[in-house]
Amino acid sequence: METNYDLKPILSEKNRILGPKAYVAMWWGDAVMVGSFMLGSSLIPPFGELNLTQALIGLVLANLLAALLFALNGRVGWKHGIPMVVQLRSSFGPVGAKIPSLMRAIPALFWYGVQSWLGAQALNQIFMDIFEFNNVWVWFFGFQALQIYLSAKGIKSIKWIEVVGSVVIMLGVVYLIFLFLSTFGFEVTETANVEGSWGIPFWLAISVLIGQFSALLLNVSDYTRYFPRKASAKTFIGSHVVGIVPPMILLPIVGILGAAAVGIWNPVDIISDHISSMFASIIILLFIAIAQITTNLVANIMPPVLVAMDIFKISWEKACVIVGILGVITCPWYIMTDSTFNLFISIVSAFLGPIFAVMVADFYFVHKGNYNVSKLYDVKNLFPAYKGWNPAAIIAIAVGTCFSFINVDLSWLLGIVPAGVVYTAIMRLWIIKQDKYVKEGFEQSFTQSTDIEDQAV
Repeated sequence: METNYDLKPILSEKNRILGPKAYVAMWWGDAVMVGSFMLGSSLIPPFGELNLTQALIGLVLANLLAALLFALNGRVGWKHGIPMVVQLRSSFGPVGAKIPSLMRAIPALFWYGVQSWLGAQALNQIFMDIFEFNNVWVWFFGFQALQIYLSAKGIKSIKWIEVVGSVVIMLGVVYLIFLFLSTFGFEVTETANVEGSWGIPFWLAISVLIGQFSALLLNVSDYTRYFPRKASAKTFIGSHVVGIVPPMILLPIVGILGAAAVGIWNPVDIISDHISSMFASIIILLFIAIAQITTNLVANIMPPVLVAMDIFKISWEKACVIVGILGVITCPWYIMTDSTFNLFISIVSAFLGPIFAVMVADFYFVHKGNYNVSKLYDVKNLFPAYKGWNPAAIIAIAVGTCFSFINVDLSWLLGIVPAGVVYTAIMRLWIIKQDKYVKEGFEQSFTQSTDIEDQAV
């Protein structure tokens, strides 16, 4: 049976510490990602083919859909209080679950390093402007040490950092947009006159914009397990819409403005080279630095930490230290280029889209929206006929990934339907009939859901 405290289901209402307001604040604090700036710039010339109107409509549609998908997969954590690494056991088996867990953790490590590097660049630029001190490595390693300390303090510490940071971040984003518009207003208006396209380029943009969430969509239960069970479904879904849509529209707009004005996506570079006001530069750079901490604490530290705890059976604190060190080893200074980063997102999406489809299909179509949670913690007896693996998930992922690579730019959209259909069919026609233990778990899932109060926290 599972013994690690942080992996146990959170059923007690007093431990569901992310109420709707705190949950929204968490997503706002998570919003300032390097990919958001870069993807925004990739929508319009010189990097993309859309005009300003098409880019804005694409942003709204993509983020609304993303918010609904977060709520869809996040219902597992909200209802049963389990993290992603436990949720995956139902569809992949306790041994097989390690593959999608690692596929979620590895991108997070790369994001962790990149966000830290961007924050270090911002701090270095501030001290160059004020004191003429130039050493980005000092700030990078200092940044990592601070984040390791904060993350090791646990979810309650992360919650309050996110709540306070979200206010700073949203004010900073609005000011950054105002600063860019007032400085580069004429150049920006020119992008509205581009003909653009409502065809393939528009839908490619939608796919890539959703694809940036492909990793977070897998482990959303890591966060929703802290959302109050007594909240209504409307509140649950609304919290995702309010938490995700506004910031994830505003952030890419910064990238759009940068691309339209000077052809640069990185706001640190734009401020360094094109904004003459030292006061404005320092304010924005400080905001960017703080935002990297709030983003990393939620999106890029928690997933690999929980994976490390599950695989290596170590404590939260030790896992935070290990993940922090690994974030440095990713060498983010090498991968922060337009072509490399966009290709990275597309390739990752090709694998993660089918995994998301399998998780959703397993919960809604195979188990009818209700897990027998005790079975997921009885790892020694889960999928015994296949030695802890679920072949249905492996086959479905292979099929979905093949479809994804038909067009890597549309990878996320192309892979999810085939993977979900294949998984559901194989489970119903083969696995449930052949594996007695799986069949028992399947049948009991309709009548037992939160039957492990003695293990819950």
